[in-house]
Amino acid sequence: MDFRSLRFKLTLWYVLILGILMISFSSFLYFTLSRSLYRDVDNKLRSLAELIAAESTSPLFKFGFGNIDQTLETSMNLKPIGKFIQVLDESGRIGRTSENLKSVQLPISLNALRNASKGLITYETNHSFGNTRLRILTYPVKENNQVTKMIQVASSLEDVEDALKTLLIILIITVPSILMIASLGGQFLANKALKPVDRITQAARMITSQNLNQRIQTLKVKDEISRLIDTFNEMISRLDQSFRQIKQFTTDASHELKTPLTILKGEVEVALRKKRPPQEYEQILESNLEEVNRMSKIVEDLLLLSKADIGEIRLNKEDINLTRFLSGLTEQMKILAQPKNIRIETSNHHTEGVAEGVEEIHVLGDSLRMRELFINLIDNGIKYTEEGGSILITLTKETGDFLSPLIPPEKRIREFAKVIVADTGIGIAQEDQERIFNRFFRVDKARSREQGGSGLGLSICKWIVEAHRGEIAVQSEPGKGSSFIVKLPLHSPQG
Repeated sequence: MDFRSLRFKLTLWYVLILGILMISFSSFLYFTLSRSLYRDVDNKLRSLAELIAAESTSPLFKFGFGNIDQTLETSMNLKPIGKFIQVLDESGRIGRTSENLKSVQLPISLNALRNASKGLITYETNHSFGNTRLRILTYPVKENNQVTKMIQVASSLEDVEDALKTLLIILIITVPSILMIASLGGQFLANKALKPVDRITQAARMITSQNLNQRIQTLKVKDEISRLIDTFNEMISRLDQSFRQIKQFTTDASHELKTPLTILKGEVEVALRKKRPPQEYEQILESNLEEVNRMSKIVEDLLLLSKADIGEIRLNKEDINLTRFLSGLTEQMKILAQPKNIRIETSNHHTEGVAEGVEEIHVLGDSLRMRELFINLIDNGIKYTEEGGSILITLTKETGDFLSPLIPPEKRIREFAKVIVADTGIGIAQEDQERIFNRFFRVDKARSREQGGSGLGLSICKWIVEAHRGEIAVQSEPGKGSSFIVKLPLHSPQG
């Protein structure tokens, strides 16, 4: 047996606790029985002494020498078998004795004589009476408030000691035997209780990164082991999902970087096949620079998301007048929309949604990241909106809970700024809307590449919004456009 195993420790604790209980019970039983037997001997001695004292006024009990057994049998029809009796006067001189005290006498101590002179009863255990321990009672008899005689009654303790020895032998044999049987039973119970743990261990050893779809078989009984299995299965499911995401991310990243590298390699190989005019070399270099810029953008975005995942990016939060911020940003983005003749407009409303002029709304955030957020959303709308379309940016202030329901109600945000970037573009299919914020996900990959998209812009937007304790969502219908909804906590400039 492995002494470091949990089975051994459980069995050891089981036997140890049972041993303590058994020893405690045995000790209690032994001392209780011992006390009861000795008390029973004392009670019998005192009853006999009181009976003799009550009949001591009879003429047959007058003080003298001789055998007391015949006197007791004649007077009280009493045969005190196994009892030693002797009667002494007040000075300690022995008078009548029982037949079993023919050649010896019961010892009497000075303490017993002093107590008797005071009218006190004395119990003593004597070890010098042959090979037998005696329990001796010295009982004073009073007449006219004076001690006239003393009655000594004694009994052998051999039967009591034999009974206690027998009990002790039984306990010495029984307790270790029970503990030995209990250790075997404890080991059996420990093996049975920990058998599911062995299954968990074997199953966990078989699960690798290649077969994370396997699960540990659950138990019918919902106990602690069952909850442990459920927890392991949930953990494996999360790991499976994480590995899938990492694998997909690696595949997508490789694909995104492989395409421009292939283009670069092909153009360079074509340029080196023969001498070309300077104009052709210039065109090739311009194309190469475009692909390098594309790869540089992908690498920068990947680095940004990687740092965000491990929490290495710190936000320099400050008060932002979101009304003016969006107004200025919109004017800049109109320049990018001119080639496609796309109109970009803004609209500011109060909480009730009635237009009554411009209302300044403030948030607390990192201005650079906020700028990147809305530039990505507006630029995304420009890319996927047909020529002559429009983009409407709406800013409102609303109330209500919009943070996770897991957050306590007292910590949820009640007032927030709501920004909607709505375009009249191609729209997004319902099945794609849940994945639109995933890294490298693009609805139309060929078209996105032609427009310079890397599939990371919306992932960065999602991180920026969540880093500001906000939410982002999309509502879209194919052919009718898309609306990206951003909710950010309000901030008071005075606070």
